[in-house]
Amino acid sequence: MKQKAEFTVRIDAELYKKLLFVAEKENNNLNNHLLHMIRQNVQYYEKVHGRINTAAISLPDNDGE
Repeated sequence: MKQKAEFTVRIDAELYKKLLFVAEKENNNLNNHLLHMIRQNVQYYEKVHGRINTAAISLPDNDGE
């Protein structure tokens, strides 16, 4: 099973409401909607700049959140 990371996003209420609206209209929950957008962004970045070597990246420590 893949390891899953959690992180906090600070977003103003108006944009949050709009994201909820769009996710609902696309018959999706907010988490899956955001994951779809994030995957598209990473896919585009890798298409332009090349594959990202995740082995060289450490996850941040979230104790300060």
